[in-house]
Amino acid sequence: MTAIRRTPVGWRKASVALAAVALLASACGGGSDDSSDATAEETAASEETVEEEVVEEAPEEAAEEAAGGDVAVGYSPKFLKDDFQVLLLDAVETGISDRSWSLAGAPDAGGDVAKQVADIENMIAGGASAIVIVPVDGAGVVPAIEQANAAGIPVFSIDDAPSGGQVAATVRADNVDAGAQGAQEMVARLEQASCWPSDCIVLELQGGLATPNGLDRSDGFFDTMQELAPDVQIIQQPTEWTAEMAADATQNVLTQNPDLDGIFMASELMAAAVNAQLAAAGRDAPVGDPNSVIRVAIDGTPAGLQLIRDGALDATVSQPLSGYANTTLDLIALINSGGTLEPGDKADGRVIETEVGPQYQLFATLVTADNVDDPTLWGNLAG
Repeated sequence: MTAIRRTPVGWRKASVALAAVALLASACGGGSDDSSDATAEETAASEETVEEEVVEEAPEEAAEEAAGGDVAVGYSPKFLKDDFQVLLLDAVETGISDRSWSLAGAPDAGGDVAKQVADIENMIAGGASAIVIVPVDGAGVVPAIEQANAAGIPVFSIDDAPSGGQVAATVRADNVDAGAQGAQEMVARLEQASCWPSDCIVLELQGGLATPNGLDRSDGFFDTMQELAPDVQIIQQPTEWTAEMAADATQNVLTQNPDLDGIFMASELMAAAVNAQLAAAGRDAPVGDPNSVIRVAIDGTPAGLQLIRDGALDATVSQPLSGYANTTLDLIALINSGGTLEPGDKADGRVIETEVGPQYQLFATLVTADNVDDPTLWGNLAG
């Protein structure tokens, strides 16, 4: 079963390297004032020549510097306890090496925002020319970002945006679109069910609604369900990203609605707990069985992909891990060469303006049994 992919007007699906890296910012030359004094005219002409030479050569020199070994990137992961974060670090390190740049440290914050702030301060003191962070806490990391701002060091954030300071760019998935893709796939499968269209009931297990990712995924899913299937009943339950809360919500909803038709999970971390509750209620028929509860999630973890293979998960929306690393490094090259990141539609997503700086939102990938073994999915790169 494939989803009907809704693509906003002007958005393209191709995944390519950031084309803007090749577009260097244009410098502006200036002329000197007229003077009746010959010496002043000669001096002015000399200055104008120098300025014209800078206009012509500065972008090339900047590009050469950005592509060479003069960029020292400090990387601050929020923790390194799961496959996603480890693979993201590997992708960043590989990209830095491919560009002949240097890594100015990658200390594990271990989920401790105070340590992450201290780590970033050390990178600033150590001479990093760019800093990339995966924030432990969007608010707690702000003091370190402000110190980097004061030092003139560009900061790039991955997966989540800070709540203050200024970043050169945040690179994250388009989580609204990820939720929308989940809804599209849910509808495509509900259309084949006996409940369609007016008797279907779907449980939405939300993530943490205080987080941008949680709110965006919920908005994308719910709004798209309302658009495509307004007669389907949606039961929304918060989970704060915990399997325990997801299990409790699933059990309660199944008790009240034993004929539940579908479950959308904001994260696959809930999937095992949800499946356990379905089994306890006798509703764990495999994918494709007429009695199966349709299950759609977001993340694309190795465990999630295996659930799809095992018939215990219909679909998931895989995060663009390789895009996080490559796009961030391309943006470092762009900024270091004097370029700017302009808002608008891109080949692999879109750029929007936020209070803390531009945000590059990358498209995610819908995964079903048809493409679960795609070797480019980050969940198939782990282990």
